[in-house]
Amino acid sequence: MTHVPEPAVASPPTLRDVAEHAGVSTATASNALTGTRPVSAAAREAVLAAAAELGYRANVTARALRTGRTAAIGLVVPDVTNPFFAEAVHEIQQHADERGWSTTLYDTSFDPGREQEAISQVADACDGLVLLSTDPAVSRVGELAARGVPVVACDEPLRAPGVGLVCSDNAAGGRAAAQHLHAAGGTRFAIIGGPGRLPTADERTAGFRAGLRELGIELADDHMVAQPYGMDGGRAGMWALLSVDPEVDAIFATTDMQAVGALFGAIQAGRSVPDDVLICGFDGIAWTARMHPTITTVVQDRAA
Repeated sequence: MTHVPEPAVASPPTLRDVAEHAGVSTATASNALTGTRPVSAAAREAVLAAAAELGYRANVTARALRTGRTAAIGLVVPDVTNPFFAEAVHEIQQHADERGWSTTLYDTSFDPGREQEAISQVADACDGLVLLSTDPAVSRVGELAARGVPVVACDEPLRAPGVGLVCSDNAAGGRAAAQHLHAAGGTRFAIIGGPGRLPTADERTAGFRAGLRELGIELADDHMVAQPYGMDGGRAGMWALLSVDPEVDAIFATTDMQAVGALFGAIQAGRSVPDDVLICGFDGIAWTARMHPTITTVVQDRAA
């Protein structure tokens, strides 16, 4: 009887293998993959290329036992079904993967209570938190930062001691929307704003009003409606505005999903877009360029 030996199983590549392949020290390879310390752009590129070529995956369990750190990030977002948040999650996870970090995703469904529960879970299971807050005014994320857990707030401005912040200039975006709608021929302006508890909604609305004011136009109070972020909110906002002023012809929605809903609402009300009604959104989600008609939008640089 012929004995067929078991095929040899190759050992998984190690950090040292990656370092040798990239022509750098093991410490440099580690720093390039984890971000613990800065390395040159050339070294980081060489290390990432070597890791990809060799199929290197960090041993997270061993690292946690050795350092007491999990290399895991908690990522808390209001609604993963919303394309803006989904695209933001995609960008964050890509950058985490490049550094050998894992991400744990929590969806709060725009519920501040669920947000706090998620933050508490992050404190027990992760090394850091990236938060797209549901209600910055009541968020207790500062307590996490006070315990030494790195925290970065994204999109919604949330200012608390020890909390980093990455967000767009919402007021400038609102002002740009006003200038564009006016240049495109708008004469009767309105805005579909967002929930008052969200700074983005207030800042974009304030920027839009300021932009119109600079053009000598004062936006009437009854031409501003507050609606939830989402398509249903946008459609309801469009119907409400048309009931107040059937001749309204230039509408700024403070998110793209509201703008999409406003488009559907306008069509259902017998209006043509953009011939009868101009619509401008805010976010730059992929949908806006792939619909017919397309929707003008203020683009946020999600990758940055």
